[in-house]
Amino acid sequence: MSAHKKRRSAGSIVAAAFGNFFRFIAALIMVMIITGCIVASVLTVYILRYINADEQITLDDVTMKYTSIIYAGDEIDPETGLPKELQQLQTAENRIPIKDYSEIPKHMVDALVAIEDKRFWEHHGVDWKRTIGATVNLFLPSRASFGGSTITQQLIKNITGDDDYRIERKVQEIFRALKLEQHYSKEQIVTAYLNVVFFSNHAYGAKAAANTYFAKDLSDLSLAECASIIAITNYPTYYNPLLYPEHNKDRQEDILWEMLDQGRIILKEYEDAINEELVFHTEVAQAQVSPVYSYFVDHVIEEVIDDLMNEYGYTYETAQQMVNGGGLRIYTTIDTQMQDWVTQYYSDAANFPAVGNATYPQSACVITDPNGKVLAMAGGIGEKKGMREFNRATGMTRQCGSSIKPIAAYLQAIENDIVTWSTKLDDTPVKSSAKAAGGEEENDEESLKNLVGWPVNHYRTYLGPITIDEAIQRSTNTIPVKLVELVTPRKVFDFLHDKLGMDSLVDRYVSNGVVFSDVDLFPMALGGLTNGVSPLEMAGAYQIFANGGYFTKPYSYTQVLDATGDLILEKDTTPRRVISEETSTIINKLMQRVTGGPYGIGTTARFQQVQGIPVAGKTGTTDDDRDQWFMGVTPYYVTAVWLGFDTPERITYYSYPPPIIYRQLMEPLHQNLEPKDFPISDLVEEKTYCVESGGIAGGECTTVATGWYKKSYDGGPCNAMHGSSSINLDDDDRSTVKRPNRRKTRSGLNIIDNDD
Repeated sequence: MSAHKKRRSAGSIVAAAFGNFFRFIAALIMVMIITGCIVASVLTVYILRYINADEQITLDDVTMKYTSIIYAGDEIDPETGLPKELQQLQTAENRIPIKDYSEIPKHMVDALVAIEDKRFWEHHGVDWKRTIGATVNLFLPSRASFGGSTITQQLIKNITGDDDYRIERKVQEIFRALKLEQHYSKEQIVTAYLNVVFFSNHAYGAKAAANTYFAKDLSDLSLAECASIIAITNYPTYYNPLLYPEHNKDRQEDILWEMLDQGRIILKEYEDAINEELVFHTEVAQAQVSPVYSYFVDHVIEEVIDDLMNEYGYTYETAQQMVNGGGLRIYTTIDTQMQDWVTQYYSDAANFPAVGNATYPQSACVITDPNGKVLAMAGGIGEKKGMREFNRATGMTRQCGSSIKPIAAYLQAIENDIVTWSTKLDDTPVKSSAKAAGGEEENDEESLKNLVGWPVNHYRTYLGPITIDEAIQRSTNTIPVKLVELVTPRKVFDFLHDKLGMDSLVDRYVSNGVVFSDVDLFPMALGGLTNGVSPLEMAGAYQIFANGGYFTKPYSYTQVLDATGDLILEKDTTPRRVISEETSTIINKLMQRVTGGPYGIGTTARFQQVQGIPVAGKTGTTDDDRDQWFMGVTPYYVTAVWLGFDTPERITYYSYPPPIIYRQLMEPLHQNLEPKDFPISDLVEEKTYCVESGGIAGGECTTVATGWYKKSYDGGPCNAMHGSSSINLDDDDRSTVKRPNRRKTRSGLNIIDNDD
């Protein structure tokens, strides 16, 4: 074979070999392309079907716990010019919402972007350069650290709580971030991020962090403080400035350098911030962990919860969660200076008058204005150490003893023109039982025997005919019993329960075959109640003697706004007339005799250093001195004071304590007030009456005094027949005659008109 042919044969073999190789490579590439398409299709289906990449995160639907704030009524913080904060409520997440991007200092936004996502303003939710770097670093570990998450992606992690180290989770996050930025502006995303991120020490959100660490509003932070707060976000515990201030400072300086390097601040700002001494308010953070609420704040919380339940039908748990973590703004009625004084007085039993017991009793008080606005309260003696503690001022009910008499027996008797100031009634025992509503009259021999000598007066005797004025001064028991018997316990009960808001009173219930009811003589005349009443209820009831006969249910807040500023609760504080202004004035004047009359047992309540401000009051003591009360009313304030043991036992004393407690507590609060008198009805007048008969004094009456009467009273002058001048309300004489006001009397009661 020729050499030429041999060369052609070899060339053909090589060409064929290369042709086969290139065909193989081409086929391989085609297989790879097809395989890639298949894999891509599978991945796309996987993403769409299993990762929910099409799911949209909606910032409007994000549920976060925001710190609710209670404000001190109409008081203004002199430093900020804003409503004065009384208490930030404790939640698992202390969070105060940033409502608008404009509230955020520019330095805080720049610090966040500089250290967390420097291309934030340019990308569309995902920084691909950082993402690719982080991916490479995942498969090819090196000393370089690449954080792939943008601020948008971090926001999604905080919202969803999903931060597992899974590739599918990261892919899902990327798609969510891209979609989030299609629907929301960069400013909205930054605001949302700074609302949800954790800053340690129970602080969620930058606004809560500013308050926790620097006791400032977010807008008042300096550049250095902004950088310090943003430093915490990387590792909240490690960079906690209260635990590791040196770690926080290092991170803060790194942030400031990044801000300078990226042109977000100038050199002078950088140097000033580096050199600024950071002053952390550790007491604020501690208060967030273990806050101590005043008894007033405790009560506000409970009142708002109750009103949310009534207004919106929430369960207690839902309403409580809303109050604690709903970002509510609650505007209260508190007088902070008054509350501070009450808290100080109640902090130590040594401030109270001495008793003879080995341990000092407990006490509670409530102070309102004359129209039901709660100004201050104390729920117990001693330092309060927590929140939502047992509040004896509002959450405890006890028998109120004789303090019920002015709002029950005497009120009904004056209002219904049964008696006047000077009407004389027999201070003698009741000899038969009254008909309780729905009950049967007990006239059997044993019942009558048991009732002889009842009720017993605290002075252990009976005085015969005495005036209403003297009866209320002495806190006589027999007269109120007879008056309630005449009016009927049912009428008294309905007035107290329905008109004066005393919901603790018991109409009727049966337990183990025993019937319990406050619709009877002993409860309605002498305060021997089934469950009792609270100091708050008593203060509410007594307001009618300070304002001319109007009642407003005691309230501790005026309105509640939600986290967006919308009104969700508003108190109806419209007063309702429940008794005539004449009755209000006369009972008030009678109660002033309790503190200032010759027989008054509440004289220790009178102010000693304050002139020109009268005190009307009434004592109240239950059997065996287990519960002691004083109700005090001035033109400025209505006050209920209770004293007793949590487990009832007899209180021994040298001077009856409650009126003394009242004076010690309330006189300083009146020290700088202008002299002022109670409103006096134009339908009431002061008249002279005959001390012997109780009738309006005539020319032949030698012993006279003055009292207050309705102008409509037409009793006429005393006829000087002083020997038969009293009104006998006993049951043994059942003749029917006229009442002192000459109106028709109830059948079955003997009343001797003091003018006949």
